[in-house]
Amino acid sequence: MDKINKYKFIAVVTILFLLPFLILSRHFMYGNRELVKRDTMMSMEMRTKTVANIAADLLAYNYDISAMLSPEFVRASNAVRKKLMEKKIKEKPSIYSEFSVLSAAGKEVVKTGTNSPKDLKDYSGTEVFRRAVSGPEHSGAVEYGEYTPPALMLIQPAVKKPGEKPRFFLLARMSLAYMGELVRFAGKNSSGNLGLIDAGGQLIADSLGRAIMNPGIKAPPEVLRTVDMAYEKRLNNLRTEVAFKGRSCLVSVTGISGTRWWIFEAVDSERAPDYRRASWAKRVIGIGILLMLIFGFMSYKLALLWLVPKQQLPVTGDR
Repeated sequence: MDKINKYKFIAVVTILFLLPFLILSRHFMYGNRELVKRDTMMSMEMRTKTVANIAADLLAYNYDISAMLSPEFVRASNAVRKKLMEKKIKEKPSIYSEFSVLSAAGKEVVKTGTNSPKDLKDYSGTEVFRRAVSGPEHSGAVEYGEYTPPALMLIQPAVKKPGEKPRFFLLARMSLAYMGELVRFAGKNSSGNLGLIDAGGQLIADSLGRAIMNPGIKAPPEVLRTVDMAYEKRLNNLRTEVAFKGRSCLVSVTGISGTRWWIFEAVDSERAPDYRRASWAKRVIGIGILLMLIFGFMSYKLALLWLVPKQQLPVTGDR
């Protein structure tokens, strides 16, 4: 067999070996990418659930003002109420910035706070007050300042029995800086953006600092779409892959118990951490291709050994 036929034989056999191997390798790499996405989304879901649980505990411990409406506070005069509110601010000055007592009509009758203006305000026309009047539970809204952290304004009705008309309302303004620190700390291990959004879809805090640069900015569209899907399916947490403007994004959202706020994490699917799995898969495929080349050469040698008859030398007699 001449050299040209030799190389042709090796090339054809190698291609016959490589063709099915490369087809299977393609499915192998695709399956590996899907496993990476699945593992990444499971990790994201675990992170958002953990942060949401911690956030719910922080809100219940630091931002619940219902305990202030004790019988002593309800029966007290406005002057005594003011002293009680000032005492509450001194307990946690980094959280509580302002307290007010509103009349049943929504007008401030007494207020206190380090940064509170002296003029009494009328909240009767605000949406947050109307919600507090219409229901027995408290009503809240997030306020966004250009140079200050977001603040939670909460209005708590003072009622003795369920269904009773509120005698007055307690208003509190509380800094959400702690919530921002929690989100930024938890987002250090994120491959994308971890954040907290309010009921209107505005960013309260996020690990990339967009909420600091643009106070009140809306959450990314893929996050809002995922939250809408969770509402439609009546789920408290949801993880999915969302396509938006030609790119794919992995999103996980978890609702914070007792609120309409959501913790989210969004990661570009192309940047999903593979934990060296992709490099391992490529190494396996590279070794397989090398083995196919060796098999092609070995097939040539075996063909010569088993299929091509050996040339016999002519027998010469004695002279």
